[in-house]
Amino acid sequence: MSNFGAEYFKDKKIISHEVLEEVAQVLPHIKGKTVLDVACGTGRHGYLLEFYRYDVTYLDISRDALDQVWWSDKKILVDFVNGRVEGKWDTVLSFHFLEHLSNYELAVALRKMHNLARYRVINVIPHPKHSEFKNDPTHKMTSLRTFLNIYRVEFPNTKILFFDNRWLNDWYTWLRAPYEWTVLKFTDVLLVSEV
Repeated sequence: MSNFGAEYFKDKKIISHEVLEEVAQVLPHIKGKTVLDVACGTGRHGYLLEFYRYDVTYLDISRDALDQVWWSDKKILVDFVNGRVEGKWDTVLSFHFLEHLSNYELAVALRKMHNLARYRVINVIPHPKHSEFKNDPTHKMTSLRTFLNIYRVEFPNTKILFFDNRWLNDWYTWLRAPYEWTVLKFTDVLLVSEV
């Protein structure tokens, strides 16, 4: 397994909780049967979606990540923002991808998602005020307001939902939990957009 894969599955309990909750939140909003999983990583979300009988195509920039998607031959190796993707899927979705993009890259990615989707685009992002958000130096989103302003240019008809996806895995999380539950009440943002 590559460094990418090893880092991705460092703590399987957290990964399992996170993935199960995110897929549970997304399932009621998927429209149609074909799904493009943008920035799929090692395919952990798509694998569950296939269990629910969705026809998933996996897209990622990392060959190492796509090599872990051993159960499918529907894989696209491409830089989503700078590369070319052709085809149409009923639903285009991503989990924890957009927060890694600059404002310009975000606008490009959203336009591409719009062009590739027949019915719906779904994105899950972490809330930028949550303590875990700042632990990842690759996160570029500055504020939810700025992010949503860019998002609504491409998808004015977007339903914004919030959900809690916390896993209390260490003492720091336990100490911070009461404050975050009182103030934020959620950790993640679910964006469901009609095309």
